[in-house]
Amino acid sequence: MTESADSITPSYLMENLLTYMKEENRIEAVVYVARMKDGTITSGWTDMQYTEVIGLLEVGKLQVVKEMWSEWTPQ
Repeated sequence: MTESADSITPSYLMENLLTYMKEENRIEAVVYVARMKDGTITSGWTDMQYTEVIGLLEVGKLQVVKEMWSEWTPQ
């Protein structure tokens, strides 16, 4: 896969996820949030308790914030 970190497309992201699922069999559960081309937001998750879904979303949010802070440079 030749796309850079600056151009992560939905297809690129899903191909990597499928690799983990099929070749390495490392994924136990999945949660997703997607913005459709018409602007609507959709979400879904595998068979988990609602508290687990919320927990995974919170961890994902924290990881995004951590990444954002690591790239931030004071003005």
